[in-house]
Amino acid sequence: VHGRLNYRRMCKFILYSFWKNAVLTLLLFYYTFLSGFSGTSMFDGYVWTSFNVILFFPIIATGVFDRDVEDHHALRYPKLYENGRLGLDLNMVKMTEMLLSSLVHSLIIFGVMWYAFDTMDTMHANDYYGFGTSVFTWLIVAMNYRIVFITTTINWVFVASVLVSFGTLTVFLAIYCRAQWLSPWMYNVDIHMVQNPLFWIGLLAVPGLAIMVDSFKAWLLLEFLPDRKGLVLERVSLDDQYLCAPPPPPPAPPDDTATAEHANSAAGTSSGSAAEGSPAARSSSRPAASPKALQALQALRQPLAVLRSSFTFDHPDSGARRMSFVRHARAGDTSLVDILQPAATPQPPVVDVEAAGGTRKATSRKPSSGEFSQQAMPHFQNVLTWRRILGLALATGVLLLLLGILVKVKSNEVVQFSVQYDGKYRQPTGTSDSELFYQDCPIGNSCVFSVTVPEDMAPPIAVLYEVTPFYQNYYSYQTSVVFAQLTGDAVDESQVAKVCISKPSRETPSGDAIFPCGLVATSVFNDTIEFASEVDFSDDDPRMTWDSDYDRFQNPPDYPTQPSNASWLYERYPAVTDVARGVKSRHFVDWMFPSFFGYVRNPYGVIDSPLKKGQQLMIRINASFPVASLDAEKRFLLSTRNGLGGRHALLGFLLIFGSGVCFVLAIAVVAINKWCPRPAGKPRFRQLAHGFTSDWEPPQPGP
Repeated sequence: VHGRLNYRRMCKFILYSFWKNAVLTLLLFYYTFLSGFSGTSMFDGYVWTSFNVILFFPIIATGVFDRDVEDHHALRYPKLYENGRLGLDLNMVKMTEMLLSSLVHSLIIFGVMWYAFDTMDTMHANDYYGFGTSVFTWLIVAMNYRIVFITTTINWVFVASVLVSFGTLTVFLAIYCRAQWLSPWMYNVDIHMVQNPLFWIGLLAVPGLAIMVDSFKAWLLLEFLPDRKGLVLERVSLDDQYLCAPPPPPPAPPDDTATAEHANSAAGTSSGSAAEGSPAARSSSRPAASPKALQALQALRQPLAVLRSSFTFDHPDSGARRMSFVRHARAGDTSLVDILQPAATPQPPVVDVEAAGGTRKATSRKPSSGEFSQQAMPHFQNVLTWRRILGLALATGVLLLLLGILVKVKSNEVVQFSVQYDGKYRQPTGTSDSELFYQDCPIGNSCVFSVTVPEDMAPPIAVLYEVTPFYQNYYSYQTSVVFAQLTGDAVDESQVAKVCISKPSRETPSGDAIFPCGLVATSVFNDTIEFASEVDFSDDDPRMTWDSDYDRFQNPPDYPTQPSNASWLYERYPAVTDVARGVKSRHFVDWMFPSFFGYVRNPYGVIDSPLKKGQQLMIRINASFPVASLDAEKRFLLSTRNGLGGRHALLGFLLIFGSGVCFVLAIAVVAINKWCPRPAGKPRFRQLAHGFTSDWEPPQPGP
C-alpha cells in the first residue's frame, strides 16, 4: 500500500508544484502587456522570490500525509493499483489539465486585480509597490486554498503547515517593509495595504471565484468521469458500517507439496525434491506462476540476476505489458516476479550486547509505533460528494453575492465627472455622457471654461489628474531614481551616473547637476487646475499622501545653496513646488511612486465645500505637460469618496456574475441527482471510467 500511496502523493506534489509556478508565470506574462513589454516584474523582486519559500510547507505536508483511501480499502480493491502501473496520475492528459487550470486561476486573479485597481487611487494604494504586494497576497491565498482543495487527508500537521505558510508571509512582510536598506519603496506597504477595504474584498473574492471554478470541474468529473479512487471513497463514505469494517483476512496458503513441485519445475531442477531449508523449499509458500509466465521464463534463458529487472517484468516475452491507449492482455500478471524474486535471506538476530557481557545495547530497527510515524493521526477525509459540492457552491455563491452587492451599492453612492483637455476624445469605462466634458487646451495655454455639476457632491471631493497611456512602470523609467537623493543623503557621483544612465536626466545642457536626478524626477506632471474663489480647494492637503512617505522626503542639509552648480526641483518645476518645500511637495511625492498599470492617476487636491447639481463650476487649466508624442490623453477627475474608495461598478458585476454561476451549479447538482442520479460507487459510463478498465465492479462489503 505504501508504494501506491507514495506514487499518488508524488504525482500530486509534482502537479501542484508545476501548477502554482504556472499561475505565477502567467501573471508575470500578462503584466508584460501592461508595462510596455519592458520586462518589469509584477511584484517587487524580494517579494516574488519568496513565493516558493512561503508555499513550501503545505505541499510537503500533503506529500507526506495525504492518503486517498485507507490501507484495507486499497487491499480490498486491488485494481486501485492500476494508477501507478498505467500512469493515470501523471501523464500528458494530467499535465494539460494542470496547465488549463493554471490559466483559469491566473485569469481570475488578473480579473479581480484589473477591476479593483480602478479605484485604488482615491485610497493612495495604486502605486507599483503597494498594489503589487496586495496582488501577491491574493496570489498566496489562492495557492493555499488550492492545496486545501486537492488534499484528501486533513490532519493537524497539514493545518499547521497552512498556518505556517500564512505566518511566513506575514513575518516576511513585517520585516521587509521595515528594512529600508533593502527596498525603501516598500516602507510601511503592509500597513497601507491592510488599511484598504478593497484589499480584504479581493482577499475573499479571489479564492471565492476559484472555488466556483474548481467545484464545477470537480462535480463534472465526479458525476460523469469518476476515477476508481473517487468511487471507493464515495462507497465507503456512504456506508458507515462498511467504513469501519476490519480488513479481510489473508487468503489461505496453497498446498505445500504442489507448490514445491511447481517451484522446482520452474527453476529447472532435475532432482525429485528440494532439500529441507533450501531456497526452493523456502519459496514454496509463493503462489503458482501462470503458464504464460513459465513459458516466458524458459524463453529468456538468462541468468537470474539479469532476469530480476523491471524491464524483464514489463516485457515478459518481448511484448510490453502496457501500451499507449491499449490494455495489454497480461497487464495484471505479476506471477513472473514471484519466480524471479530470490528467497528472502534470513536476517541475523538482534543481539543484546549488554546481556552478553558487553557495554552497549543493540539498537532496534523497528520503526516507532506512534501515530505520527505510522501516519495514523486523527484526520478528516476531504471526500468530494455531490452534497459537499452543493454546500460549497451555495456558500460560495452567497459570499460572492454579498460582496458584489456591497461593492455595487457603494459604487452607486459615488458621484464623479471628468474634464478631458488634451488628446483624442474617449469616454472612460463606467462614465456616462453627462459625466464627461471635453475642452481642448493646447500646451502653453491657460484655458478657462465652465462645467455643469451632474449631481450633488458632498465633501470631501477628491481632485485627481490622469495621463493615459503613460508607463511609469516601464523598467528603465521606474529604476531611474536615486532614493538617497530624495531623503537628503549624500550620494557619490559614480552612483548617480550608474543609476541615472541617461545624461539629460542628470545634467542640464549648461552642465548643472540635476537634483534629484533620473527619468522620474525629470518628467513630473506640472499642469495645474484652479477653481472659482467660492470653492474651498487645497492642492497641498495632507490627505493626498501617506505621512510615512511624505516624512521621509527631505532636502539636503545645505539646500538650496550647496552645491552651487545644482539644478533644483523648484527651478525646473515652479508649478509643482517652491524653494521652501523643495522635494517635500505632495505632488512630487505622489509622482515618485510609480503607477502599477500603464497610466497615471494621482491625487491633485481636495475640495472641502459641497457642489450642487446644475451648478456652473468655473475652471482654469494651465497646460504645460506635453503628451502629443505619446499620443496620450490628459484629464482632471472630480469624485466623491466612500468606504471603499471611488466608483468600482465592474468589480461588483464580476462578483455578482460569479455568484450566479455558483447558484446555477447548485441547481444543476440538485436536478441531476434528483432525476438521473448516478449509483454510489459506480461510474455512470463504465466504458469512460476515467482511464480504468471496463470490468470495474466494486465488490460487496464483507460481513
